[in-house]
Amino acid sequence: MTPSQRGICTVSHLDPLNPAHQFTFPTSPTPKHNGDHAVLKSTLQSGTNPEDMDSCSKIKWKWLSDIVMGASVSAGLLMIEYGLIPTIQTGFYCDDPKISYKFRGDTISITILLTFTFLAPLLGFWVIESCCYSVDDRGLSKSARQRSLTGAKQALYWYWQFFIGLVMVFVITEVAKVLVGEHRPHFLDTCRPDLVSNCTKTSNYIPSDYKCTNTDISAWLVRDSNKSFPSGHASLSTYTAVFMIWFIQRRVPKNITFALVPWLHCLCLMWAMICSFTRITDHRHHWWDVLAGFVMGAIMATFTVKSYCRGFFSHSCQSTAQTNKHDGLKENGHIGTSNGGNRHLSVRHLLSSTSSYTSSITPEDRELREVAMT
Repeated sequence: MTPSQRGICTVSHLDPLNPAHQFTFPTSPTPKHNGDHAVLKSTLQSGTNPEDMDSCSKIKWKWLSDIVMGASVSAGLLMIEYGLIPTIQTGFYCDDPKISYKFRGDTISITILLTFTFLAPLLGFWVIESCCYSVDDRGLSKSARQRSLTGAKQALYWYWQFFIGLVMVFVITEVAKVLVGEHRPHFLDTCRPDLVSNCTKTSNYIPSDYKCTNTDISAWLVRDSNKSFPSGHASLSTYTAVFMIWFIQRRVPKNITFALVPWLHCLCLMWAMICSFTRITDHRHHWWDVLAGFVMGAIMATFTVKSYCRGFFSHSCQSTAQTNKHDGLKENGHIGTSNGGNRHLSVRHLLSSTSSYTSSITPEDRELREVAMT
């Protein structure tokens, strides 16, 4: 039964400004209700496809939900950073040497960490995708403009997956800091609790109802003095390093050079090591804080690559080496040429033509030809 027999008006993607594209209304059967007929008629006269309207509404709701979720996550993180969501306070001992170090600042500041974490992967994705994949699907070399545009498009795709995992690492790290509330190694010097004066040789434990009295530094640093576990520098740098190492291993062709991929791997590992170990030497974190951040970043990077990036495989960007490698056909232990499939088809067609030709010869003609040959 055709759509017109069912009383359904089929509408394709038409241009309402083109007079050649006309809509045809069904003559029978008509809609059951006059209201439905009026809505359908007004929709068709406006030149709008109902399916397109549904798809557009779904896309709008999808973007709206993403914006709402992103805004809620950002609002929660800002509330944590500015102290609107208080961190759990825990008690401490006045003579605890683990929290008695002096505050000396950061070797790798939070600005350097975030700048490198957000910009370096995007630049690396674009350079690798533009330089290593200069041949299109037809085997033709791309121009410099095409390589840049194609590489940027693919790099943005990878960066979006990287950014999703990065946000998850950041959220988990911040929530863990608030829930644990562990004191940093320089806690006593940064916070200057008001109850420290009550410490004696017999009772040197301070409960969790203390208040910080240091006004020489910013309030953010004072609140940050009891957010030691886990290390945000270690989790973010390790996540970035593992993600980039995996990307370089999968996306850089092996036939370029032997030393490039290992050297890039070493750079990524050195970045993670510098960001992690300096947190211990600067007395900003305990060693177990850094270890927890390292494990968290590595696990989240593996989860992101496996779940969102599918192992960094892109059907639109194929290397020339892989194309040439899998272009032939292997049969009976021999590697065929790039047109091996066409060659087998041609031979098969020739054999079928020969067999049809020989089958059309009568026995009398075959006997006469044999006699003539002798």
